[in-house]
Amino acid sequence: MLTIKRLTFSLLLLFYITTSVKGSGQAAQPAKTCTVNLDLLPLQRWNNFTSSCGFNLTKGREIINALIKSVVKPEVIELLQDVGAKLDDYLPLPYSDELRGLSSTLGLPLGDLVILNLLYDITAYDDSSSKACTSIVASDKQNKIIHGRNLDYQMQPKYLREITIQVDFQRNKKSLFMATTYVGYIGVITGCRHGAFSISGDERDKGKLWKNILTALNGGKSTFFAQRMILEQARNYEEALQMAINTPTIAPVYFILGGVKSWEGAIVVKDSGKVANVSLLGSDLKHPWYIVETNYDPWLRPPATDDRRDAAINAMNKVGKNNFSPQQLYNVLSVNLVFNKDTTYTTIMSAADPSVYHTMIRYDAPN
Repeated sequence: MLTIKRLTFSLLLLFYITTSVKGSGQAAQPAKTCTVNLDLLPLQRWNNFTSSCGFNLTKGREIINALIKSVVKPEVIELLQDVGAKLDDYLPLPYSDELRGLSSTLGLPLGDLVILNLLYDITAYDDSSSKACTSIVASDKQNKIIHGRNLDYQMQPKYLREITIQVDFQRNKKSLFMATTYVGYIGVITGCRHGAFSISGDERDKGKLWKNILTALNGGKSTFFAQRMILEQARNYEEALQMAINTPTIAPVYFILGGVKSWEGAIVVKDSGKVANVSLLGSDLKHPWYIVETNYDPWLRPPATDDRRDAAINAMNKVGKNNFSPQQLYNVLSVNLVFNKDTTYTTIMSAADPSVYHTMIRYDAPN
């Protein structure tokens, strides 16, 4: 039954995209869904993940190599490859062993995967120009929470589109949570534990790189490994919210959460190493049925040069709560500014409805 419901939703979404969204002339494509078995030893978990979704490993290796060379300075590559030799000092189990196993599966040096997996933590600070992402959590007229996000990345989005996948993380032969990620990246930027909560991460450019490094040395969690840990361990929205608030992350970030009840939604604003602020769904009386986060603190005006927030708010207000649906949220995430040349994928998800988890790779992004 769930498979039929998910297929029906996918077909409706595809129809909606082809009739409503104008892009570069190319069509958005659904992401492949791969499977990772968390009951296996960490070294083995990623051994056969590509066979479950038909992803081309040779192509993936080429793209990851090109991506690393295009966005990371040579001296940083050398440093992080050295980190790969002492991985257990920087990443805890099981993630260090997962990276070792994935290195063997992909046929890529362990140091290269370390670079890919720590890229956010070494680029998210106040001098960064790589602002990215829009996340929206909203309640429909039946008070079902629907969560959507665009993952935008200024550095080589064309490469990232080619390695975008969905991953079904399973335990005891059942889905524990769904996630959208990139091949080679074992952290989670977008995910949903059905029946419990959904979570997405948006970049926050505050603080200094030295502060990120200091937080890492003092036991801070790699930002999107922390988000994956929340998905693995939190059993409901309240637990997820408390973990998002209390877990020290290496880099500043916005964690955006949705639950299964009409009031369950939050933006958790993180500094390096601590929480800075929490905004709850319903706290903005102008639009109490939804929250919007891009890459700017909710209490500050976004810059006129990048006002994706107001573009999203205007689109949400035009839709209205009574007409709101997963398809309408996709449409909102496809309006000008919110949807842009750096958008790599759009994910629509709902913790209250397991049939609503769908990622479209945005090949239709404007030129």
